[in-house]
Amino acid sequence: MTKRVVLGALVSALMVVATGCEEECVDQIDCQNKRGSPGEGKRWACVDNECESRDVAPPSSGDAGTDAGTETDAGTETDAGTETDAGTETDAGTMTVAEGGDCTANANCMAGLYCEDSGGAKKCQPLHIALTTAASGSATATDAVVVRYKTPGSEPPAGTTETTKLSESTTGPSRFPRWNKEGTAVAFVEEETGTAVTLVTRNLPLTAGQKTSLTTGANAGGTVDFRHLEWEPAASLAWSTTASSGSISGISVIPGTGGTVQTATTEGVFPSWAADGNSFAYSVNTIGLKTKVLGGAESPVAGAPTSSEQPLHNNANGVLLYLDAAGNAETIGGLSTPLTQLFTLNPGATGTPAPQSIAAGTSVDVTSPTAGQLKSFIANHTYAPGGTHAAYVRVYYFKPTGGDATLCTGGAECQNQQGNVIFVRRVDATGAPQGAEMELATEATLPSFSPDGHFIAYLSGGKLRVQRIDPAATDAAALKVGSVITHTWTGTTTPSNRGDDHRPRWQPR
Repeated sequence: MTKRVVLGALVSALMVVATGCEEECVDQIDCQNKRGSPGEGKRWACVDNECESRDVAPPSSGDAGTDAGTETDAGTETDAGTETDAGTETDAGTMTVAEGGDCTANANCMAGLYCEDSGGAKKCQPLHIALTTAASGSATATDAVVVRYKTPGSEPPAGTTETTKLSESTTGPSRFPRWNKEGTAVAFVEEETGTAVTLVTRNLPLTAGQKTSLTTGANAGGTVDFRHLEWEPAASLAWSTTASSGSISGISVIPGTGGTVQTATTEGVFPSWAADGNSFAYSVNTIGLKTKVLGGAESPVAGAPTSSEQPLHNNANGVLLYLDAAGNAETIGGLSTPLTQLFTLNPGATGTPAPQSIAAGTSVDVTSPTAGQLKSFIANHTYAPGGTHAAYVRVYYFKPTGGDATLCTGGAECQNQQGNVIFVRRVDATGAPQGAEMELATEATLPSFSPDGHFIAYLSGGKLRVQRIDPAATDAAALKVGSVITHTWTGTTTPSNRGDDHRPRWQPR
């Protein structure tokens, strides 16, 4: 099964990828992030996955080249060194031990901390974030790295104890790091020879020369890449199988301790493990959402529309968060783009469960400087681990009265609206929305909640950023706590062109 090609940096959907290389772009935002400004009177266009500079007609009075790179970054803003951190405040319940304090379990440690073995003694230390970085200007020279969430500026791949390249190979790229449920090991994709794609794991704390190869080039379950890779909260890893032709379909699994790759399903993509670690939800074209029990049955999710896709589990109670375009699409930047919206579905509800809307598209009439509509759809959704919040990207675009639509980049036609805006919305135990959506960050994508729900990591302007939040906030003014922490590395960027594959992942606790 091959599903439609969409704006992958904005919509984490199914893409047909070229064998042996990664696309340079899937939309003009990728080009902006990778190439910078296209020049006065120019705009970027992504044509056949390559960036092309084109004339703007008529020129916008706004700065179409302004994106996340123009916001205050690590060079000028207040970072982790001056904000109030976990070591100076007291949290509710058992989360009372400050950074560097003795602990016996993660529940002892304050928000953002992990009870870590430090030379034989357990201490509360800042959580790690795992993500993929890339050499600036390259779509293929990637590294899977781990970084302490509150310590920006260390240089991979040379690394420090705060930022470390996971692969020790010098002959090929690595990518897609994923944690085990205990937060003690990271799996990632490695290409040691530049052609043989393997799945390997390393334990924390990292020790030179220590890795476990889960697959070999000849024993990878018929896949040439490990798209939509997921590990925690299960004991096994699951991924969508990528054929040599580039088509992506079917779910494969392998135990995190190694073994034989098993074909779990012959169709579908985007596996999301349930809390039991023995079943997952996934999406299948024309069917919608299905569940699969390892070694057992698979079945459609009752109440899920046939157009639903990309399910994510609320591991606190099994509620699913998913996207649905309901067949609606728009030509944006020359590509037919599904106008996805965000819903929850509670499989445990009495009778046939009904979807509940979390975030819908918007449309506002515009008369100047060009007549048309400023519109939006939803992409890159994620659940807080406790199921209390959803975060997502609202993607804005301008549809003129005549002609194709274009993504917003802050120009006058879009009323100075940036293209990607992260919002957070509270969700109750039944999956029902609570209160209004709250804006977190503009020109940003791929939000990721920390395991305690007190921080959100995201990508913006080719940088990893971390914002502390107040989980009890009911409005945008109270949501953000302190200044954003920005991680930036010379000559290195944080790619987003593979959607959820490139989402930063927090160390579980």
